Amino acid sequence: MHFANILVGSDGTSLMEAVFDECAYIAQLTGATVHVAYVLDITGFGARPVDASWEETYVIIKSEARRILEAAREALIKRGVAEATIIDVLLEGHPAEELDAYTRSHAIALIVVGTHGRKALDRLLIGNVTDKVIRTASVPVMVVHGA
Repeated sequence: MHFANILVGSDGTSLMEAVFDECAYIAQLTGATVHVAYVLDITGFGARPVDASWEETYVIIKSEARRILEAAREALIKRGVAEATIIDVLLEGHPAEELDAYTRSHAIALIVVGTHGRKALDRLLIGNVTDKVIRTASVPVMVVHGA
């Protein structure tokens, strides 16, 4: 199977190390371009009035997202992925929905995501982006269990 474009969703946690290992392996085997995405989940902020404190918070959150994307880029390069084949993507909205929309609009052939290995009750109470990505994705999804 050939994957010209791979999307990896990054959340900046230590779980990503195993995800980057698998993503880099597949990218090197297939020569794929790796799209590294971080989604600013600002859906919960919709009810808040926009004021100076929100704008300051948004700038801080966006700066942290860019740091996470840069760390992901460095991790993939360290694992042998050519820098020219890595695209950083900063999205805003609900993570599963934004990853699916990006997949559809950028000819993504494979999504690589991580899971914390939570039990069913935890997923019910906490929610699980990976679970939603698996259920709604229009392409194959590789799920990597974090250590």
